[in-house]
Amino acid sequence: MQPAPAALTMLRVTTRASRPPRRPRPAPRPARATLADLAQVAALAGARVVPPGAALDVPVAAIALHDPDGPAPSGALLLCPGAPPEPLPPGAVAVVCRTPPPAPPAVPTLVLPPGAEWGDVMAGLVEALAAGGGLAAAAAARRALREPLLAGQGYEGLAEAARGLVGAPVAILDEYLDLLGAAGLAEGQEAALDAAVVRARGHGPASVLGPFLEEDLPEIARWPVAGSGGAIGVIVTWTPQAPDAAREAVIGVLAEACAIERAREEVRVETESRLRGDLIDELMAGEVVSRESLVRRARHLGADVSRGAVAVLGKLHDPHTEGRVITDPRLVRRFLQQARAAIDLHWPRALVDWTDGRLLALLPPPGADPPAREEIEAQALTLGRRLLGATKETVPGLALTLALSRFTPEPERLGAALDEARLALSIGERLGRVGEVVTFEETGTYKLLFQIFADRPEELSSFYEQTLAPLVRYDEQYQTELVGTLATYLGNDCNLAATASTLFTHRHTVRYRLDRIAELSGLDISKTDDREKLSLGLKAMRLLGRRVSTVAERPRRGRD
Repeated sequence: MQPAPAALTMLRVTTRASRPPRRPRPAPRPARATLADLAQVAALAGARVVPPGAALDVPVAAIALHDPDGPAPSGALLLCPGAPPEPLPPGAVAVVCRTPPPAPPAVPTLVLPPGAEWGDVMAGLVEALAAGGGLAAAAAARRALREPLLAGQGYEGLAEAARGLVGAPVAILDEYLDLLGAAGLAEGQEAALDAAVVRARGHGPASVLGPFLEEDLPEIARWPVAGSGGAIGVIVTWTPQAPDAAREAVIGVLAEACAIERAREEVRVETESRLRGDLIDELMAGEVVSRESLVRRARHLGADVSRGAVAVLGKLHDPHTEGRVITDPRLVRRFLQQARAAIDLHWPRALVDWTDGRLLALLPPPGADPPAREEIEAQALTLGRRLLGATKETVPGLALTLALSRFTPEPERLGAALDEARLALSIGERLGRVGEVVTFEETGTYKLLFQIFADRPEELSSFYEQTLAPLVRYDEQYQTELVGTLATYLGNDCNLAATASTLFTHRHTVRYRLDRIAELSGLDISKTDDREKLSLGLKAMRLLGRRVSTVAERPRRGRD
């Protein structure tokens, strides 16, 4: 079988690892109700089995009242108002009676408790027998699925067991249609499922399950898996005809097992997340007791920070709505699933968490002989860009903004690394770099100004008013390009010809604008000190969120 398409295999990285080999599954049992199945009828509650310990796995084909003058149907459960007759009719395989038999019976016998109503007993038994195959199949499914659940074989083990029971390929997907486990899929079936998933995801990341369940797919049967908050996944089988009662019952039990596995997974994730969150909170607050304690607790969570790490912080944004940070739990869970899978694949032994609407990660040096600091930071930047690309595919229409600290080799200083990432993220958001990776190193003097802004915002505003504000007001009033010209001139190392070329204008025009800048600001751009003030003024303007509209955005008012 060829490898499954990427859309289906991303999560297999985390579900197939370190799993013990499984024994071959037995063939499915015949789908016929047994005495044990029928004994579950509510009206038989409290019935006594005679002889004690009698095997109840007897297949039952019919329900029959005892008729002294006639035979019982083959495979019949015989209903006796008093004690069972002696001898029993040849067709009887089990008995339900009111009075205990005087001698050990030849077949398993259920003695009704006092007060049991025959009408309720008969109605319940007939109904249960009519569902027969379903009852038997459900019982067999519970026995078969108990093993992978108890052995921790995950969704793959559940799918393999269910495949043997329904006699058809089985796939288990989560609510975002990521493949959790599958068994028996042929290449063409994987391709068809992948195509259906792609079509459903075209409706948006928050509503993929509904379109997938509703699409007309004649060869694929689908059943939603219910959780406490609604559908948490879907079971897919390939059946040539409409499922019978037995298959329906098996799928029902499989859905219950998947819900149990999901609940168990959520408890584990929640516990680990709480432990990770506590550790990161302590790092950011500077409360970690010792280096040894930090390293030990991180190792317990699967991360090795003994040689330091690069800190990563990220936020999900809606790039079409300024300032909107994504907190929808469905989208966050979808994003985290894939982010953790990507980090596990490209950077094992990392510490990853989500808290207060932010992705947090500590990336320890890879390998036994870690590379130089510059190489570690370059690798972290590459991972960050991979996460941006994965986010675009995972939650289309949303953007991930990431910030990276410098590599910090001392574990006890990882709190400072998280502070660096937090500062870089804040600056990146202020500068409008949504959907990008921002490193602490590239923030330059912005971080100094941002600290001033955080501690004394009036100081930053005052500095902006003394430097750039007159130019901004002039541009807004007269539709000129003084601020843009200044930024371009400084970006070209004050080269007049290069600035003119970038702006597609004449050098004389650039010179005229520079003279106007000096006149309005009172700062001479040819002097080093004044030039630095203007450069810092530009950065203060960006940190304050001020923006000069372009000529294209403004109506013409009669002056160049």
